[in-house]
Amino acid sequence: MKLLYIVTVVVSLVCVSAASSDTPPSFLFAWGTQGGGSGQFDWPISMAVNASGDVYVTEWNNNRVQKFTSNGAFILSWGSGFRNPRDVALDGSGNVYVDDQNNNRIQKFTANGTFLLAWGDLGSGNGQFNAPTGIAVDADGNVYVADYFNHRIQKFTSSGAFILKWGTQGSGDGQLNLPAGVAVDASGYVYVAEQENRRISKFTNTGTFVAKWGTSGTGDGQFSNILDMAIDANGDLYVTDPQNYRVQKFTSNGTFLTKWGEAGTGNGQFNQPAGIAVAPNGWIYVADQYNNRVQVFGDAATATTHTTWGRLKSLYR
Repeated sequence: MKLLYIVTVVVSLVCVSAASSDTPPSFLFAWGTQGGGSGQFDWPISMAVNASGDVYVTEWNNNRVQKFTSNGAFILSWGSGFRNPRDVALDGSGNVYVDDQNNNRIQKFTANGTFLLAWGDLGSGNGQFNAPTGIAVDADGNVYVADYFNHRIQKFTSSGAFILKWGTQGSGDGQLNLPAGVAVDASGYVYVAEQENRRISKFTNTGTFVAKWGTSGTGDGQFSNILDMAIDANGDLYVTDPQNYRVQKFTSNGTFLTKWGEAGTGNGQFNQPAGIAVAPNGWIYVADQYNNRVQVFGDAATATTHTTWGRLKSLYR
């Protein structure tokens, strides 16, 4: 028997900015339980938020994308043909781009999941991929893909035409080692999260190296691993540090600002924080992968009652 429950929590329902630059944001609310039903998750791994505040979540094991309102109400889902969709990004028209990782391709959809086109296959040539892992779209509609095992970034038009690439395997300036995430700021700078180098590298939109920061560790500005990044309206960068069970925040030049999170299942705790996105109102959405939920953080100074729906898992088969 499936049972419904209602959880009432206090969150802000007005447009608010993120918490001050040196203060961790407050936990607002969360949604999701493990499963394959609407609004349930099996390894939510990445997310994106559109201009209206709708939230897209990719699921590694359910091989689908789910779309929600900003408050976690289910809207729709799609996923025929995916093999472990990894990352998701949106363009200015609301189109949805998905790293279909184990098919070694990018798929493009409308905002409601209608298929538009796909490109890519397995290989190391221009336009080919070996586990595309991160994806981002700039203000001009160009698409950047973190080509994980090829240790490079590839740049495409919105229709999948190859433009350029950069990166070779290594730890030197401008080199990459297992790039897992990519993000683009309003000025066109490209940030790459490197899993093996435990760092963020910053480039121009043509691949010229600008800066880097991060080393392996548990201290401020250090990483145990890196999965995803997001950029807020001020240009500050949020980075998921999954094996340190936290999110770290930096300026665009790599100055550490704040962090939050620890291992666990409680509010504000994580079990592999994977994907991250920042909404137009400043709310920060984190895909809490092994807890099979999305957590939302922000400024709770102005609050009202919010109701989140979910499912109780049956104790009996």
